Amino acid sequence: MSSSDKAWKISLKAAGDGNKPASKLLFLRFPPEIRFIIYRMAWSVDPELYRIKKSGQLRIAYLKKQLSFVVKLGAVSHQMRVEAYSEFFHRTQAYFRWNTQMQGYSLHNVQVMAKMQSSFLLKYHLQHVSLYWPENYEHRLTTLRWLEGLKQLKTLKIILPNGPDLENRKGAHYSVNAMRRLAVSLARRNANLEKPFVTFVADRLELVNLWNSVDWFRALVDGLAKPDAEPPHQIIEQHLGCLNPLWAESLAYRI
Repeated sequence: MSSSDKAWKISLKAAGDGNKPASKLLFLRFPPEIRFIIYRMAWSVDPELYRIKKSGQLRIAYLKKQLSFVVKLGAVSHQMRVEAYSEFFHRTQAYFRWNTQMQGYSLHNVQVMAKMQSSFLLKYHLQHVSLYWPENYEHRLTTLRWLEGLKQLKTLKIILPNGPDLENRKGAHYSVNAMRRLAVSLARRNANLEKPFVTFVADRLELVNLWNSVDWFRALVDGLAKPDAEPPHQIIEQHLGCLNPLWAESLAYRI
């Protein structure tokens, strides 16, 4: 039995019967620090149990296990759901990345992206997204629709793996329209929700100057920026959908 399974059973045992009033749950009488420690133990999943030996990537079962542990915690009681969901999604970033032909096709990657897009849990509670800007136009459309539907999006990091397509007018046109659609979508979010903090990151240092030389891109960045806003001080402890852990650690250049 994994440590997460043990922690999950401990939390259930401490909570008692989820049908009883919250005031009678022993677990909810613990100090908040203790409850949150148990929450983190309960939703933590050992990636080594789901790693594909040949590629080193993580199977879709890893993502399913992550989400299932959070849902189970939320099913015990209303208070536990509020606390666990708030803490989990405050510290978790979804790493959304489609594989392209250049990067190599991965069935697991496609399955993970589809699972994330169809998750009601993520739709209503996900706060932080790292988006590896997809080259395929079809993937851009489905990804933008998904982003538009996230109810609690607070931060969005857009990773640019390639330079702007300045020679292919059709390709450049798609990029412009897709990014502009994203800007409009974020600007039109529900008035009750705070505008997400958006940053752009380049995979390689030489891409920074290329993107900054494009007028429409500079205007887009200015349009998405929050006036006088400071970047949120987020402590991201884990990723959803991060099949290859190096993906989340290899980015150092900020536009």
